[in-house]
Amino acid sequence: MSRTHRVGAHRSTGDTRWPRWAILLAALAVAVVLTAVGLFLLDRLRIEPVPEPVATEQPLVIADPSQIDPTIDASITVLDGTGEQGVAAGAGQALSDAGWSVVATASATEVGDRTVVWFDAPALEPIARGLAQQLGVGQALQSDGRISGSPITIVLGTDAPGTVPSVAPSEDGDVDHAPTPIAP
Repeated sequence: MSRTHRVGAHRSTGDTRWPRWAILLAALAVAVVLTAVGLFLLDRLRIEPVPEPVATEQPLVIADPSQIDPTIDASITVLDGTGEQGVAAGAGQALSDAGWSVVATASATEVGDRTVVWFDAPALEPIARGLAQQLGVGQALQSDGRISGSPITIVLGTDAPGTVPSVAPSEDGDVDHAPTPIAP
């Protein structure tokens, strides 16, 4: 047989394979596309965590005079800033009957629109808030110093008549003081 004539080999003469660089480039393109699609789907399927509710701290309020620490001077002066006769005495008597330590009632130097429970030390803030709550009007504010002879001074404003608890004071106009609660 001659060399030009081949027997038993049926091979194709042309190479139909892709070059290696084209295969690598195609694999890289497929990897980039699949990664992009996967990241997009993960972003769309991401479950946002539910934020935990933030507990808002409620300010402490002492509305029961028996809960007051006996070492704290929580005596109260009630001043009448309403311009009406007897409002401070009636409100002071009602607070005293409820167990609060009301030591004096008097007229304020000025008539005011709003009732304010002034306190002169941060430890008295819960008590002042409780007093404002019991009065049904006003707000508790810390003063720069003592307003009266007491660490807590309630200045009744024109919003107080008809709202604050009131009872008739004693015959002489003085507040009949409730007995001091005994600490447990």
